[in-house]
Amino acid sequence: MISTTKKALCFVFLLLIVSVAQAADQTTDQATDQAANYEGSRKCRMCHKDEYEQWKESPHARAFSNGFQEIWKELGSDFSCLECHATGADVEAGTFSHPGVTCESCHGIMSKGHTKQDAEMPLPITSEVCRDCHKKTYQEWQLSRHNQNDIRCFDCHGVHAQTMRSKGGDLLCGACHSQRLEDFAHATHQLEGLHCNSCHMPVSVEPENVIEGAGAPGHNLHVGTEVCGRCHADMVHSSAQLPEMREQLMEATKGQYLTGGKTALELYEEVRTLTWMLDSARKKLWTVSVLGLLVGLLLGWMFGWYVFDKMKRK
Repeated sequence: MISTTKKALCFVFLLLIVSVAQAADQTTDQATDQAANYEGSRKCRMCHKDEYEQWKESPHARAFSNGFQEIWKELGSDFSCLECHATGADVEAGTFSHPGVTCESCHGIMSKGHTKQDAEMPLPITSEVCRDCHKKTYQEWQLSRHNQNDIRCFDCHGVHAQTMRSKGGDLLCGACHSQRLEDFAHATHQLEGLHCNSCHMPVSVEPENVIEGAGAPGHNLHVGTEVCGRCHADMVHSSAQLPEMREQLMEATKGQYLTGGKTALELYEEVRTLTWMLDSARKKLWTVSVLGLLVGLLLGWMFGWYVFDKMKRK
């Protein structure tokens, strides 16, 4: 009886071991299959050549570039970063299918029979598509008037090339804000060589985390004093000193009533003129005195010589 029980327990134990091994193999196979299911952008190029040509030079295609890898290593090579910088990244397994943000990163794994109409791979044209990777930019956009007026990421950014529509810059903004470009403040800034993005979408001075996109231009479109202060620091700080400066000016102008309304500068010039005239008079007086002494000595000598000569003749 005991021998039979031991055999049964051993059999159950063996079954457990086999089940665990099969489950582990199945999980590994699923991860391998998932990685294998990603076809890559070269497969998409066969039918979508124009889209591929636009994408291959885009920031998405270069998301796993050497520049990223250097910064990634400096930050500890956290594999979770590859969820946005690689395609088909499996954080737990530590594997990924293709480097960079490929077609399947946004459209999903290529559907079987994709060439058929019932296996299309469209994307919803909403800003939420960009949210998972562009977290901070998305949060800024949510606070903006663009969001309030349903201006989505795709309305300004090209989908595949990741370039700005209408060649970007003031032309892009002017497509919706033509009147703003003619306003006095905006026109004055434009004459000084500034553009819409210079104030409304300034690049962060000291990005905290380049990988999460903190160095990207701001997307809340708000122009605060910190933006103005980049060019008008003196004006911004001086405005707080205006009350004190007015009091100092009032104190300074009180003295004008005692001087006939003359300013301190005018009085200073008058003092300099009078000082110069006095010095000139003193110099002239000294010259006249010396000349008078010489003339007196000469006349005295001539008078003495005349008297001496007359007495000699007698």
